[in-house]
Parts: sequence; C-alpha cells; structure tokens
Amino acid sequence: MFADLKYIIFWWLTIFLLGLVSLPLIFSVFKNFWDKGYAFCKTVSIIFLTYLILVLSIFKFLPFTNPSLLILIAGGIFADYLYLKNKNNRDSFLKLVKENYKTFIAEELIFLLILTAWSFVRGFAPDIEGLEKFMDWGFVNSALRSNYLPPADMWFSGEYINYYYFGHLISAVLTKLSNIPSTITYNLSIATVCALTFISGFSLSSNLVFNFFKKNLSLKYILIAGLISALLLTFGGNLHSVYKISKLNKDQNNGVLTLTPEAIKNATNAYWYPDATRFIGYDPETNDKTIHEFPIYSFVVADLHGHMSDIPVVMFFMAFIFAMSLETLAFPYLKLIIPCGLILSVCYMTNAWDFAVYGILFGIFYFIKNWKTLGFWKGGVRTFNSGMGVILFWYLFTLPFSLNFTPMAEGLKLSDAQSPFFQLFILYGGFWIITLPLLVFYLFNKDKKTKKIDVSVTDIFIIALIITATILIIIPEIGYIKDIYIYEHRRSNTMFKLVYQAFMMYSVAAGFALARISQIKSKWKTLYKIIFFIIFFIHLIYPFLATKSYYGLKEYKGLWGLNFLKNTSPDNLEAIEWINKNIKDQPVMVEAAGDSYTMFNQISMATGLPTIEGWIVHEWLWRGGYEKPSLRQADVQKLYEGETLEEVRTVLQKYSVDYIFVGDKEYEKYPKINEENFTDIGALVVAQFGKTKIYKVVK
Repeated sequence: MFADLKYIIFWWLTIFLLGLVSLPLIFSVFKNFWDKGYAFCKTVSIIFLTYLILVLSIFKFLPFTNPSLLILIAGGIFADYLYLKNKNNRDSFLKLVKENYKTFIAEELIFLLILTAWSFVRGFAPDIEGLEKFMDWGFVNSALRSNYLPPADMWFSGEYINYYYFGHLISAVLTKLSNIPSTITYNLSIATVCALTFISGFSLSSNLVFNFFKKNLSLKYILIAGLISALLLTFGGNLHSVYKISKLNKDQNNGVLTLTPEAIKNATNAYWYPDATRFIGYDPETNDKTIHEFPIYSFVVADLHGHMSDIPVVMFFMAFIFAMSLETLAFPYLKLIIPCGLILSVCYMTNAWDFAVYGILFGIFYFIKNWKTLGFWKGGVRTFNSGMGVILFWYLFTLPFSLNFTPMAEGLKLSDAQSPFFQLFILYGGFWIITLPLLVFYLFNKDKKTKKIDVSVTDIFIIALIITATILIIIPEIGYIKDIYIYEHRRSNTMFKLVYQAFMMYSVAAGFALARISQIKSKWKTLYKIIFFIIFFIHLIYPFLATKSYYGLKEYKGLWGLNFLKNTSPDNLEAIEWINKNIKDQPVMVEAAGDSYTMFNQISMATGLPTIEGWIVHEWLWRGGYEKPSLRQADVQKLYEGETLEEVRTVLQKYSVDYIFVGDKEYEKYPKINEENFTDIGALVVAQFGKTKIYKVVK
C-alpha cells in the first residue's frame, strides 16, 4: 500500500491543482451555497478541459498531447487572471476564500480520504479483467495513443469508436497530465469517481437543507443531512440484502427464521451480492431478466463504464440547475440554457441516456417552479422555451462528437412483461418509505391566506427529484428501447439506465426529507425518524457484503492492473510491455478475433493498437449489425489459417496491417495456424517471448 501512496498523492495533486482553475467560476455560480460549490470545482475543470481537447482535436486545431492540455490549462489560468484583475472581483474572491477556507480544506480532506480508501480497496483485486474491463481500458489506451481525436476503435481497425467514450477520455486526460501508467490510473479513475460521487452528493444535499432553513437550523444538522445522502448515494444498497438473507436463513433452517448468530452468519455468507442487481425476472420460470444496478455495485465490480463515469457530471448538473433557481427571475436567460446544453452534451457523450433523464428532471423542476410564479399556461410556455433552448445548445455542443457517431437504438417497444410490485418494493421501497411522506406533507401544507400549497424553490426541487425518480422506475413497465439484446433481456438496458439515475435522485432527496420532516410539528415525526434510520442502516449493509465478497480483503496486491497476466499469459505480458515501449502511434496489429467477455484481445486492449476484429458481440452492438464483424472475423481466420499466400496478402492489404501477433490465444483460436505464410510474404519476427511472436509486415 505504501508503494502506491505516491501514485495516489500525485494523482490527487493533479486533480486538486486542475480544480483550482475553475474556482472563480464556481464561486460566481454557487454563491448561495454554504460551501460556495467547492465540491464541484474538480468536476467542472475536468469536463471543461476534456471537452475542449475533444473539440479542438477533432477539428485538428490541437493534437491530443500533454503540451496541448497544458496550453488549455494556461488559457484557463489566464481567464482567471483577467477576471481577478478587476479589484471588486479580486476582493470578493479573496474574501470568500478567507471566510470559507476551513470548509474547503474539510471537503478536500474528505475527497482525499475516499480516494485513498477506495484505491486501497481496489488494491485487493486490481486486475483489469473480467466483465467489460477489457473494453473500458482498451478505450482509454486507444485514446492515449491517438494523435487526434476521436479515438480509433481498437477492435475495429480503420474506424473510430462508435460508443459513448467521453468518460474514458476523461481518464486518458488525467493519465496524460499525471504521467502515471494507465495500468495504475484505471484503478485510480474508479476511486476518483467514487470520491467525487461522495463529495458531490454531500454538497448538493447539505445545500438543499441549508437553502431551505437558512439560519433556522444549525450547521450540524445540515452536515448530517449531507452525509446521509452522500452515504446512500455512494455506498447504499437496497432492501434486498435483508430480504435475501432472511430467505436463505429460512431455507437453511426448515422454513423457520432462526435468529441465532450462527444461523445469521451462515445465511450472510451464502448471500451473493450481484443478486441485488439481478432480482426482477430471475425466477426460474420468468422470461424477462432485467438489470437494476446502483453506484456501489459499479464501484465494487469496477468497470469504467459511462453510467459510472457520468455520476459526477449529473451531480453537477443537478447542483447547477438548483443554484440557478435561487437567482431572481431577472437573471439572463442564456446563463441557464447554454451551460445546461453543454453539461447535457457531456452527459450524452458519456452515457447517452442521461441526456434524456436529466432533461426530464430539468423540465419537471422548471415547470413546477414557473407554474408557481407565473401560472400554469405562462409557466408552461416559459418552460417549453427554456427546454427548446437547452436542446438547441445540446445539439450544437454535441455536434463534434456526433459527426463521427451513429446511434445504436432500434426503436421503441411496448413492454409485454411487468415487474411484480413486491420486487420493485424490495429494490426501491426503502426510498419510497422515507421520501413519499414528504410529498404527502406538501399536499396538506397550504398557505392559510391563499389556500395554495406552500412550497419554496428547494421544496420544488425535491418534489421534482422524487417525481422524476418514480417516473423512471415506471417507464420500463410501459415500454423499452429495442436493441440487440435477446428477447429474454429485452427490458434490461432500458431499466438499467433509468433506475440507476432514480436511485441517485432518491438518495439526494433522502437527507433533505429527514431534515424537513424532523422540523415539522407532528406526532408522527418520531416514528418517521426511527423508520428512516432503520432503512438507512439496512441500505448500508450491502457495501460490506459486496466488498468482502468481491475483494476478500486478505491480500493486498497493489494498484498495477496486469497482475492476472503473470499467471495466465506471461509471454503476452512481456509482449505488451515491449509493444508499449517500442511501437509508436497506432499501426494495425492483428490478433485473434475473440468472443465477448473472454480473455481474447488482450493485446489491443492493453496497448491501444487496433486489430481487425475484437470482441464480436460488442462490435455487433456498436456497428448496428452482425454482418461487418462476422466478415472481419472470417478475414482474420483467413490470415492465420489461409492456404495460399494470396489470401494472406489480400487481408493484410485490405486492413493495412503492420504487425501480426501470434500468441497463446491465436494458437487456441486457430489450431491450423500457418506461420510459414508470414515468412513467405517477407514478414519479420521483430520480438519473441517464449512461443509468442510479433511479426512486422514489410511493405
């Protein structure tokens, strides 16, 4: 662990210094927040820098290099200088720092603590293998090798990545800036998202409470509310753990719930943590399997996927629209819609569904707010105009990415299966119990003079969160987006992408719900608080079970992510290290075309060098059909097992192949491999490690 501390500290220092660049902007946007929005400065700096290098590199104004990144950072610092050159701006900025520096230090220490803690957890199972880690790390490594963006698809040579890669590009940007190998920064990136999730959830939730109660509630309770939401958001599970452990207990004890320590321990040890995300539709007779994950599951299994990478971005979006709502009605229209368009474009490029999800939240929140101040029709018109403005700027900001991207959805379908209510309740009932009473309270909280429901802007934001989250859970029961997944998993992706965000919205609302209901005069509030904390602690059982199950927490292995190759493919590991040291840019290196979720395509994923065809099903999804990947798969087989030199030459020329890789996976996939063809066409062995060979094609 101590050997890895230097990486953690240097990584943190890189992000910390980058975050400082956006402080003047953050302070001006979040002036009504008690912490002045400090928790979001890292997210803002990271997404602005990544977006700028993406656009400028796509249009060939700047290459994707460290000097380019430093130029952009210098530009941000110069913009800060121009802003602070004004005496009023400078005095205001310095005053904020002087008055709030203890808060900033405290939030920074929390971020560093979570970053270090989860990096330490990752150190018990740091391997970048299993699930879809090959894909995620391959995207990062391809971006790191790219002179200009968009990144090349390492599993489909000659084409760009046709997927939502902005989150992977963020990891590549931070890897370049920190100069730490991507074998380590992969795991640091997971820990960073975890830390940003916690600190963002804490800031947003505590500021919801702060802005409602102002000076009528002590800072201690504001902090408690923030911590409750942050814990639920980052580490919380659902009611499934207690439900399933109780069921296992009964099954092991002849149908009787046995509350002895031994019986509980046996049932707990038998609990399989992924079941909480694969619950609906997993009875033996059901032909409707679904996915319903949440952040801690993502942090545990550690796939660097878009839905996880986008958490800090959507948290910033929620904080931004709430901060803007605290401005007067006279604030400039463009001050709202342009930033919203930009942030939602980043959401789309990271995890496309989030554009629609948070567009819905924006619409519901501002419609209710405008309705309250302007009336139903005028409020509706203003909300519609704002929404159209946001969509326009979203389109413009997304356009550079969209020029090289083809959407993969195949249309809408009505759901022909619905989830049993008790299963939905097991997953989300805890949130319903602790948040829906607040909606009931609002219905009866009427102004004595006007007889209208008496709600503040903060109340409206919470109402919008709860309503949107509930809608997101209902949508998959009505319809779903058709994709390439088989009929049995038809609703999986739609449910997964929607309820993930619902979980986060409920978590943000939870801390405020506790604070709000605790302050009303009601004989029921004591009972509510007891039930709240029971549910709160039940939700926090899950991370202990999942972390122990996945990581074991017995042998610390470090943050280096290629340990698994030492035992499974040591020759390939040597080859990967040689390639990364000796081969520059992105020449095509062909290797065996492999099935998805296997150990195939190690070379392309670990080096970022494109191969002709990688994981078949993934490319099938990204390319909108099986025809092109299957054709390439057949061509790769011809190259390795071709009976004539002409077949080999044709494939090499068709895909502009520069290198041919021959290792254990190639021998496994192509038992009739004919290496004599490679030498007969003049290819040279430029490196050999045991039986593993790298041929260079002489052109």
